[in-house]
Amino acid sequence: EQYSQLHQQNLDRQDGVIRQHKEEVISSVNRLRQQLHDAVSSSNPVTSSRAGAIETQLRQQIGEFSQAQEAIEYRRAGSDPAKQIRNAQAGTFRATRHEMRCGRLHFEVGAACWQGGKEMNEDRFVLDIELLSSDGLSVPGIMVLDGHSGSRCVDHLVERLPAGLQARVASKPLLSDDFLREAVVEACAMVDEEFLTWARQQEAMDGSTLLLALIYETASQPGKTRLLVANVGDSRGILCRATAPDSSGPQGLQVFRLSEDHKPNREDERQRIEALGGTVDLHGVWRVICPEQVVFGGRTIARWGLAVSRAFGDLLLKEPYKYGCTKVLPGQLVSAEPELRLVELDPSLDRFVVLACDGIWDVLQDQDAGAVCAGQCGVELAAHCLVKHAFAAGSMDNLTAVVLTWCVCG
Repeated sequence: EQYSQLHQQNLDRQDGVIRQHKEEVISSVNRLRQQLHDAVSSSNPVTSSRAGAIETQLRQQIGEFSQAQEAIEYRRAGSDPAKQIRNAQAGTFRATRHEMRCGRLHFEVGAACWQGGKEMNEDRFVLDIELLSSDGLSVPGIMVLDGHSGSRCVDHLVERLPAGLQARVASKPLLSDDFLREAVVEACAMVDEEFLTWARQQEAMDGSTLLLALIYETASQPGKTRLLVANVGDSRGILCRATAPDSSGPQGLQVFRLSEDHKPNREDERQRIEALGGTVDLHGVWRVICPEQVVFGGRTIARWGLAVSRAFGDLLLKEPYKYGCTKVLPGQLVSAEPELRLVELDPSLDRFVVLACDGIWDVLQDQDAGAVCAGQCGVELAAHCLVKHAFAAGSMDNLTAVVLTWCVCG
């Protein structure tokens, strides 16, 4: 059904009111932050004593700020029925909750994705990857992706990577740790080359990170559920595990990283980049940079850089020597080779996994993110609260979080 013109005008008017309120709250937050700074720095005891009251007001205003953004994101997501129907018909609608099973474990996964403070949303997520090995074993999976310099690369990954993974998994004689690792590395290389072939023709600069988690059991070790995490870029995964209660206190939560960010200033990444003749330099954030100007897409670019050292796409940093950068040896300054980490899940202690893009981790520590999710009563709500919390903490990036949990079936 189509909305009447009057109803659409009412929706647009509501959007205008929300945005105006958001701008008013931003001004109030900035004013209170300055007042708090002045109060804390003041030597006047009367002025400094006001710091607590100002901090309380600031927290309230930040809460209003995130609520206003939540309303905006609710509208962006197509929460009205007509927009949901149009998205479903166009194939752009993605469910934010999914269930799957592997061995004796039943999994639930929920996602939240906000455009945040950016002009467009280049984040993506997939919750319903379902692979089948040549020996008949199911391998469900999820992934989070963060595009940059456009959305064509990230959309290519959403469309092609699950099929590429299936092709490579099915080509192996059976499902094993080593064969699955090989399949993931091969699929990533294949899908990256597919996009680069197109990018060479179009002179496209789009790129994307990837964080993939595959769940499986092998025929040789039934009952042992494994999680293989593949990372390309600066999205991050964490595993949250309950600590056993002891005499010192009640049960707590331990957080373990499932991936390490691929930043250009990471020592091994820096060495790889510099060995090829690339440069790692600080320009606001650490970047991998072409050491001389390049000619790309009909224009001369003096210094082109990227804030991650591994990504799909990014043709200019994969093959800079083809575009006038003679100081770089053949090779890839930015690599799409995934870094893999394998863990065996312990259902008696392990509670949930969080996969999230860098917009979350720019403002939250691993332990904080785990605590936000642990306090919620469902995977969708946990993902939503994590995204909202990151926005309130000051992240103006696209924000995406996926939360995976499980229980033992009978």
